[in-house]
Amino acid sequence: MTDGGQRDGLSSNRPARISDHFLFMRKFFRHRRKIASIWPSSRFMARACISQVNFSQARLIVELGAGTGAITQAILAAIRPTTRVISIERDGDFFRVLQDRFHGSAGHHLEFLQGDVTHLTDMLRGCGVNDGGVDAFISGLGTPSLPETAREGILHALQWAAKPDCVFSNITEIPLYYLPFYRRHFGDVQFEFVPLNVPPGGVYHCRQVKRL
Repeated sequence: MTDGGQRDGLSSNRPARISDHFLFMRKFFRHRRKIASIWPSSRFMARACISQVNFSQARLIVELGAGTGAITQAILAAIRPTTRVISIERDGDFFRVLQDRFHGSAGHHLEFLQGDVTHLTDMLRGCGVNDGGVDAFISGLGTPSLPETAREGILHALQWAAKPDCVFSNITEIPLYYLPFYRRHFGDVQFEFVPLNVPPGGVYHCRQVKRL
């Protein structure tokens, strides 16, 4: 992992506020099928989420469900100057937090989109993403528990946009519970346990998405 993001001034303009954390918790209790965790990711979880990304070669990273930006910050601290990041968030309150927190980086290496992953392929096409153009998808969503249309939106986008060696890394707060789901949809699935998080959880690192 490189610290090039920090050298280039790409880390966030302000640290996460405690109010952001409690906003996250309120959203979890209101929309728990769509939010993977009760609390923003710890720095250990954020690092695990991006541990499979080859930052020396990655040209395009797509983040799904950016929340309040814990994983976004880790991505920006690791990318090279040639890397583009598209960060997608559906919730309007989270989206405003992200714009405030990362306003100095947005538009340079980082682009925020507000939208639903049900329409992920169309959103990426609208950003000029080409077929097979994404090096890594980093997801903070509770993908297995999303509505079927949203799950299919993600999987279709992976089939269309992922490079052959693209990784799809998805956080979870229930270690290994959803392993059958990921094995059903990917040919290669690895699990990384992250005990230092609230609550303890982990990351599924997936490759070789299967056809629906």
